[in-house]
Amino acid sequence: MPLEVLPYSPDWLPRLAALARAHARLAPPGIGLSDEDVERGLSRHSAWPFYTPGLVESRILLAVDGEDLLAAAQTGVVDNGWGYGAAPGDGPEWVHRTHLSLFWLFCWPGWSESLDAGATLAARVVGWTRGQGLPGLEAFRGGPGFLPFGTQLSRHWPHLWTPLRAAGFRQPRDLLAFSGTTAPDALPALDPLPEGVTVRRRRGRIEAQWAGETVGVCAAVPLGEQWGWRWREDSERFADPRVEEWGYVRRLVVDAGVRGLGIGAALLAGALADLDRRGHKRYLLHVPRDPQELPAIRLYGRFGHLVDAQQVLRLSF
Repeated sequence: MPLEVLPYSPDWLPRLAALARAHARLAPPGIGLSDEDVERGLSRHSAWPFYTPGLVESRILLAVDGEDLLAAAQTGVVDNGWGYGAAPGDGPEWVHRTHLSLFWLFCWPGWSESLDAGATLAARVVGWTRGQGLPGLEAFRGGPGFLPFGTQLSRHWPHLWTPLRAAGFRQPRDLLAFSGTTAPDALPALDPLPEGVTVRRRRGRIEAQWAGETVGVCAAVPLGEQWGWRWREDSERFADPRVEEWGYVRRLVVDAGVRGLGIGAALLAGALADLDRRGHKRYLLHVPRDPQELPAIRLYGRFGHLVDAQQVLRLSF
């Protein structure tokens, strides 16, 4: 039978969930997924409140050959601008206007027919976007909604580059994902802070003060709060209890004039200690791969290890 592109229906859920699991197993930390997890994620993308507040609705497309699901994708029109991992001047002006997002595209690893089907899906999305007069697309912004870590285009999914490149998508920059443990005995030894610098907890974050001025801040939250919802309020969303072990370091900033004095390390250590006290034993954070971020990258390497290099892709018209 020739390849068909169909809208999603629940009859395809078992095969779509199997395809999602094939990718979840490859991307760290490898949280398991049930069919129900995927089904809920298709209609309630866990990262939408954070990444795409302007999203009205999404659509799911399937590339099938008879009873075989070869590839699948999810798209949605969004109205908020590019930001995550971007630097000033990074990318075209259209990113601050209404555009289309290809939230995810999945193909079976190692199956050439599936990769061809994925390229067909991506080309359909590009063609539809052009036809609507939209200025461009982003791909893998926020990652699949049924993956609790919001994985972008992971380096553990190299097979997906083939169909995305064929459709014209390009990589603007890497996002480096670091992970580690919050256990106090696993954290590195800290150098003494300069005289007069104090570190305190305030309004749910860790702040550094010097001469009465705030010179640095670090905020870390349970992973669920990062995406705008709490595990206890949505306790059935993911059956895997390992998810609740995780926290997310969402912000670490030190004033330029006082960097290199150990303030960032003290702030990060304090934030991780807070996560540990709340029962979150592991953490995740992202930082752009950029020469200006080298001090931060070295700091995160002291506290944990690099687990992934991810991308959010773009295509302009």
